[in-house]
Amino acid sequence: MEEKTTIPTPGSDEIDLKDLIVQLWKKRKFILMVTGLFLLLGIFVAFTSPVSYTASCTVVPQTGQKGGSNLGGLASMMGINLGSAMSGETLSPTVYPHIVKSAPFCKEIMATPITVKKSSAPITLYEYYTDKKYQSKSILNGIKKYTLGLPGTILLAIRPDKTDDNTTVHTDTLTGKIITLSAEEKKVYDVINANIQFESNPKDGYIKLGYTFPEPEAVAVISQQLYNVLERYVKNFKAEKELDNLKFVESSYQEARKDFLQKQANLAAFQDANRGLVTAMARATERRLSNEYDIAFTVYNELAKQLEQAKLSVKQSTPVLTVIDPVVVPHEKSAPKRSMIMAVFFFLGLVTALGWVWGKPFFQDIANNLKSTGSVDARSD
Repeated sequence: MEEKTTIPTPGSDEIDLKDLIVQLWKKRKFILMVTGLFLLLGIFVAFTSPVSYTASCTVVPQTGQKGGSNLGGLASMMGINLGSAMSGETLSPTVYPHIVKSAPFCKEIMATPITVKKSSAPITLYEYYTDKKYQSKSILNGIKKYTLGLPGTILLAIRPDKTDDNTTVHTDTLTGKIITLSAEEKKVYDVINANIQFESNPKDGYIKLGYTFPEPEAVAVISQQLYNVLERYVKNFKAEKELDNLKFVESSYQEARKDFLQKQANLAAFQDANRGLVTAMARATERRLSNEYDIAFTVYNELAKQLEQAKLSVKQSTPVLTVIDPVVVPHEKSAPKRSMIMAVFFFLGLVTALGWVWGKPFFQDIANNLKSTGSVDARSD
């Protein structure tokens, strides 16, 4: 006759640790079997999950501004507000995540030429994600499709085919232009966004940009393209600001030159017309015209210097992103992390088995109490 183990009832205040350990020992085969099954499931998931690699580069954004000049203060005295045109404005690194996740940025990444194992010639990333023949088949994905994803698969088979006329509208982060994506492009856009790795470290002043992809050589190419496109975006923004600055300074220079020539002509005309006059009014007028000429010349001279500086700034090519850790072809897989997957499934199996062993008698006792209480109530009625 099997010994009955004392199980704590719902109203008991104490739990007998010895009884719990004894119960575990009696159910050790069941615990080992459940844990083993979960471990086997974990091994299956770990070795059938799609393999992926991650490549990245670490860069330092150059956010320093140009050195100040006396032109700002001088222009302020003359009633001219140069604003931020003279600051050598660059994009803040806080904007970078919005750029790399934007539709126009991802459309450029779609056109990245890559070489994969199933293609003898280079193909674009867009072609890879839209043509199933290039993608590796996964047993786990197939099982998901016909188990958890079976309702969706049936609906897609029954539902009539949709045309590709469905488009999604996006706005360019920098230019404000409207970008339209087809239904197919929107799917690829979502996949690219999900695989882009972006990490910002404001404290140390660097950013890490990378990508996750099933093949090591291709992921290195894509990661390098991510950096190239981002650098071009930042450079174009800076160049656009510098060109705007050049146009502004050139316009101010032309106005100052015109004013200087006018003041110069006024002074010369007065001196020619009043040669030999020694009246106080004539001398006062001459001093006033001379002062106006000096001020106009100072502004004109400073703007001429600033114009040359603006021209040089447009011509010179200064790096806006400094690479401190370049992209390299990865040799180790970033996913799946098989040891972690197996450890998680082992832990889940152990917890499930222990919970069943300890919980089943407890809930059975509750059910028996409810049945006995119900039978007593029925007899009393």
